[in-house]
Amino acid sequence: MDLHISGLQWVMVAMCLMTAAYYIDRTRRLAAQETAQRAGALLHARYRYVIEADPRAILLFQPDFTLLEINQKGREWIKSSQSELQGQSALDVLSRLQVENPQELLDQILARGAIELKVGERILSDFEWSDLYDEKGGRVGGVLCFRDVTEEKKFQREIIQSEKLAVVGQLAAATAHEIRNPLTSIKGFLQLLEHRLKTMEQESEIKEYTRIMVEEVDRMEKIIRDFLLMTKPSDVIREQACLNSVIERVLVLVQNQAILRNIQVVTDLTKLSHVLMHKEAIQQVVLNLMQNALEAMNVGGTLTVQTKEEDKHVVLLVIDTGIGMTDEELQNLGSPFYSTKTEGTGLGLTVSSKIIREHRGQIDVQSKKGVGTTIAIRLPK
Repeated sequence: MDLHISGLQWVMVAMCLMTAAYYIDRTRRLAAQETAQRAGALLHARYRYVIEADPRAILLFQPDFTLLEINQKGREWIKSSQSELQGQSALDVLSRLQVENPQELLDQILARGAIELKVGERILSDFEWSDLYDEKGGRVGGVLCFRDVTEEKKFQREIIQSEKLAVVGQLAAATAHEIRNPLTSIKGFLQLLEHRLKTMEQESEIKEYTRIMVEEVDRMEKIIRDFLLMTKPSDVIREQACLNSVIERVLVLVQNQAILRNIQVVTDLTKLSHVLMHKEAIQQVVLNLMQNALEAMNVGGTLTVQTKEEDKHVVLLVIDTGIGMTDEELQNLGSPFYSTKTEGTGLGLTVSSKIIREHRGQIDVQSKKGVGTTIAIRLPK
């Protein structure tokens, strides 16, 4: 038998083997592709489940800031369907939250600013933007998340209300006691004034009695004002503002007091990021702290007002060279109607602490008897 194989036959065998190898490889690639597609479909289904189940609104954007996808919570709060929103710009989507300036809102979101929006009956907060990158580091889009804090705010109000009710008896009794003292003084001086007028005695004494009565009435007015501030509802809409501008306004108000007391005011205000605040309330806090510092020094001394910026907070420091406090006095500081001042009510710092807590900030007091006091206010950025 002739087993000789010609060159042509070898070529044909090689071609058959190559063809077989090609189809085997193609079959493997198609199988791998099909497997990858099934895995991708499963992964996408899981991803859809995760974002749809998330209690936050989740919006996925393409690199050009057009909307790619939005979950159920986002559709509910923006009150639009996926088909209506898909392909729209971020500004068009944000405008559906009934904001006056969508561009300003987007800028605050991208700058990681603290934002709180009231949309109808809802309060939306905790806006977070994150850029998305592929495995090579290229930006492929972004994701925006925010949540509904309406119930949380309601719960906070209920807790605050319960705390108020728990101390209302103590506050009412203490307030009545504090107001009774100046009323007794006014009644006594009015009786003396009536007697002096009848006997036509010295006019200087009458002027002195009148002055004391006015002071006592002013004191009652301050007690009542501080008491009302403690019970004032706190669910106000805040705005982005600079702490320095609030401080500068208060400095104008206290400057005359400092001059009359021969107290030097030193300021060191560094550039600060804007923070979310209720400006009038923070102004009341700063005013309380500066007035306390001036009264602690009485005549002579230095009031130093500094601001600085930390990683997560802007900071206000109010430093005085007054009489200072002992450790025991520091422990009681902030309690209603506890004060280290003879004519103080203690309500000023109580109100200030309440306002700072509502801004999720911190208030720290350091003091040394005979040296002075430093109060630090930290507000979150």
